[in-house]
Amino acid sequence: MVLYGLYMVPRKRSKVSQSTYTFWMGCGILIGTTLIGAVSGGIAHVTLAQYLLIFFCGVFWATGTDAYCRAVRYIGLSRSTPIKNTSAFLGMLCGIIAFHEFSARSGASLVLVIVGSVAVTGSAVLLGRVEANGAEKGKASRRKLVLGVLCSMWAAIAYSAYTIPMKIAYQQGVSPSAFLFYMGQGCFVGMVLMALLGGFRPAPKLVTWYDRNLALISGAMWALGSLCANIAVKLIGIAITWPLTKNTVVAVVYGAFVLREIDVMRHRRNLSYGLALSVIGVILLALATGRG
Repeated sequence: MVLYGLYMVPRKRSKVSQSTYTFWMGCGILIGTTLIGAVSGGIAHVTLAQYLLIFFCGVFWATGTDAYCRAVRYIGLSRSTPIKNTSAFLGMLCGIIAFHEFSARSGASLVLVIVGSVAVTGSAVLLGRVEANGAEKGKASRRKLVLGVLCSMWAAIAYSAYTIPMKIAYQQGVSPSAFLFYMGQGCFVGMVLMALLGGFRPAPKLVTWYDRNLALISGAMWALGSLCANIAVKLIGIAITWPLTKNTVVAVVYGAFVLREIDVMRHRRNLSYGLALSVIGVILLALATGRG
């Protein structure tokens, strides 16, 4: 949850174009997932069908991440992350409907998962309603708001949809670290494609080491966070893991108190209710895990 909430923070610090950041973040993901695979023994043999399935998970994920990066630039970390994190609810539906992770016989756990996921999603909606500090007025501002919301929504869809082939791969015996190792290759290819489509052209001298390292760190943070999330999916399922890992609290707290994106006093009601709902949702999901 912490790493997923913070891995896009370096984007706010970087001054390079979106396409340049996407390219170098993709490099960070490739480096991170390769190192994790090598250290954890994740470089395992898979069938061609499994490799293609996992590889295209990475490509699809990359489209969501490119959209999320753009959303952070358009409307800020504190507002884009809550909208993106509605993938918590979508992930819960994938787990329950597609893989029957909870049945009528486990009624109490099913209720806890649904109510907890709704609470986390409601938190995202409330926190997403706050306005950024110094928000510009006029058509340009409204255009950025619309684009930011649309990009965040696509990220939510992409981040939840790839859990279906992930779960299928797990059921076929692929380990979480192996899945991440091969998915990282797809992520890298997808990020490079997104960068090229966005106008990226290799020009190392035009990118400072500071900006390049920010993007590399962002990719490495995602890789480590994904390893933890992948292991959790294997242990407790998608329906619980996704609402927990896509929690909004970390990003909003960091954006509000460190980046100063939000006027805390002006929006204290939405912030208070949103954070409270998020905490309640986490508690309910933890209780469901214990019952499961």
